[in-house]
Amino acid sequence: MTTWKERHDAAVQKQKAAQQAYREATDERAQALIDGEAELGSQADVARELGVTRAGISRAINALKKKQQQ
Repeated sequence: MTTWKERHDAAVQKQKAAQQAYREATDERAQALIDGEAELGSQADVARELGVTRAGISRAINALKKKQQQ
């Protein structure tokens, strides 16, 4: 049997791992969108192919580029 504190600490570690995985997936998605833009020719073409807005594509790409500049 574990204590409430041990369960809490284990949950905190799971949260940290999940947040790290989310950040990594977000970066991977943005890089895929950049690759799609290079292949298809524009963010608008990528958006049409995926059925999403161009603004969403742009936000994801810009966030990655900003992160890489830091």
